Amino acid sequence: MTREQEMLRDAGMMADRLRGWYRDLHERPELPLREAETHRYLRRQLDGLGVAYSAPADNITVAVIEGSRPGACVGLRCDTDALPVREETGLPFASKNPGVMHACGHDAHMAAGLGAARLLSARPDRWRGRVKLIFQPAEEGEGGADLVIATGLADDVDVFFGIHVWSPYETGTLHAAPVAVSASVDMFTIRISGRGGHGATPEKCADAVVAGAAVVGALQALVARGLSPMQPAVLTIGSFHAGSVGNVIAQEAELRGTLRALDEDTRRRAEELLERIAAATAQAYGCTAVLENRRVSDVVKNDAEAVRIALECAENLVPPEKIGTQRAMMLGDDFANYGVIAPGCYAQVGIAGEKKGTRAAHHNGMFCVDEDVLPLCAAWLAAFAARGGEEWKKA
Repeated sequence: MTREQEMLRDAGMMADRLRGWYRDLHERPELPLREAETHRYLRRQLDGLGVAYSAPADNITVAVIEGSRPGACVGLRCDTDALPVREETGLPFASKNPGVMHACGHDAHMAAGLGAARLLSARPDRWRGRVKLIFQPAEEGEGGADLVIATGLADDVDVFFGIHVWSPYETGTLHAAPVAVSASVDMFTIRISGRGGHGATPEKCADAVVAGAAVVGALQALVARGLSPMQPAVLTIGSFHAGSVGNVIAQEAELRGTLRALDEDTRRRAEELLERIAAATAQAYGCTAVLENRRVSDVVKNDAEAVRIALECAENLVPPEKIGTQRAMMLGDDFANYGVIAPGCYAQVGIAGEKKGTRAAHHNGMFCVDEDVLPLCAAWLAAFAARGGEEWKKA
């Protein structure tokens, strides 16, 4: 029996405990940057496992586990935030926080992280190196990875590994490939200012609603005509707010959206066009447009050597037909930002089971995780840490 198979066996023996962690966390979701109770729970579990940790903020917890011999330092990322989504699953352990739900699987990531902590700390003799188990807040577009990086606690990590449970893939499958897995993410706000007035005298006004509508329409050509069709990108306006009553021409309008791309050159070009098109279109209607853009995360690019380690672990955990590749997505993840420290692999674990009702899309009120994959998730995290500690070559 290989070390990975031993870890999977041991993880299977604590399936009930993994399920309990997952359900506890699912019941108590917290929004990004507000995960204090979630981290208190995680710290209590780490205390129970005898695992040391640093807590530089209410919502950042970095556990440290030492192997029996020196080796590389492996960072395992587990995100902790939930979403402003109303749960509709009807599960007995459904969210007790109205309007907030773990609708993306971060509860499963945390449970798997705790499981990996137990697997690694219980048998330090079967691996070498050091593991930094990073329970990170605010992955959902609020800069959580950057907050962790700013603490300096991840500075000594040589390679990062993170998993994401994934409903588009069949349950129990493991996916990793040396590709760009997800896009860069920009979140922007366009504030349009005009001249308000009476709805009966439009000639005396500069209508921010009309200007805003024109900006939305003009931006649809940004990707279609401003960028190469060989370089994927997407721009979405998800929010448009202006005015208060029907007989007053609005003086202000606010548009919010997201811009995503799969390479940095395309991203920069799109950012330039976004500002230029918004300003010029608003000006045509006698208004001004001010862009505020926030770069949330970079492109997640999997390192070939890190992927090799992940796949070698996977080969000892599941049959060959359960190992799959990955494809680029326009979704984003700030796991990419750890690239300023060291390379990494962002892998996916399939959770879609027709009979189990686990095919719902992420960020949907019906989303739920196949609990049977939790031991596999924990074992893959622990296995990568063990193999990475031995095999990762420091620069």
